[in-house]
Amino acid sequence: MNQITLFYDNFKKTPLFKLISRLSILILLFLIFSVSTFNFLSPDNLITITLQVAIYAVIASGMSFILIVGATDLSAGSIVGLSGIICAILLRDYGFSMAAAILIGLIIGILCGIFNGITCTYLRLLPFIATLGTMWVFRGLTQLLANGQPVTIRNENHPEVAEIFRFIGSGRIGGIIPVAVIVALLVAIVLSIILNKTVLGRNIFATGSNTEAARLSGINVRKTTILAFIVGGVTCGLAGIMVTARLTSGQVNAGTGYELEAIAACVIGGVSLAGGEGTVVGAVIGALIMAMLRNGLNLNGVNSFWQQIIIGLILIIAVAFDTFQRRKTS
Repeated sequence: MNQITLFYDNFKKTPLFKLISRLSILILLFLIFSVSTFNFLSPDNLITITLQVAIYAVIASGMSFILIVGATDLSAGSIVGLSGIICAILLRDYGFSMAAAILIGLIIGILCGIFNGITCTYLRLLPFIATLGTMWVFRGLTQLLANGQPVTIRNENHPEVAEIFRFIGSGRIGGIIPVAVIVALLVAIVLSIILNKTVLGRNIFATGSNTEAARLSGINVRKTTILAFIVGGVTCGLAGIMVTARLTSGQVNAGTGYELEAIAACVIGGVSLAGGEGTVVGAVIGALIMAMLRNGLNLNGVNSFWQQIIIGLILIIAVAFDTFQRRKTS
């Protein structure tokens, strides 16, 4: 009995336990809403949930790198809007090919990530303050470039561009599987491999766990932190392109509040705000939990204000649980 208890106590400290516990919550919500709502299991509703979660899952996958390294990024939503607007302008006004516009949109995300990383490392600003400032900078640039107006993608010389571009955001393969969901899955798989199987991933965990110890062991903490922000930036850039593709237009307010959704998804999925713990898969599960919870509450006729209260309480519980586990472990 003592050996079983000891095994269980050790198992509770592993990332696998966190994944299983979050997955159990997801399954429980699925079962509850399946029973309480007759059309929850309809194919159209399930596809709606996956479409809702795809964008947040992409952003949360990148955000997990930033949180694990011990930082945070409040400018994520603004990067989504900036990348999307620039992609739309290039397609509409300058006749760029779709591949070139998408590539530049991703590069914008990378540059924003580098800028965030530099302000947090070389300027030694607190990530919360630094990214709060860049949130306004990137959103202001978005408004400025679009003159405060939506940028509808219409190319008179190549009218097929808008239709092909829309397929990225809302198209379905075989008429069933949304392209956006496939993109989100690929992003999660690639980033999960990077985080768990590469030197960069190990350095990110080490930096987030103990910055000074990581520095003394020879890890370039500044470079590692900047690379984590680059990963977050490029996923936000990709999310911006996906949002623009779905709407076939760049919206100046696109991405507003997405950073909070991504952080909440990461925390609910077991990524620690204190750094050094978490998984990309957990962040995606957290995004699924939030999307399923919103969808199920909507179908049950729960007031949107109550939904905010419920999700807020869940976030508080998740953070409190993480804090309790850390204190218990230490």
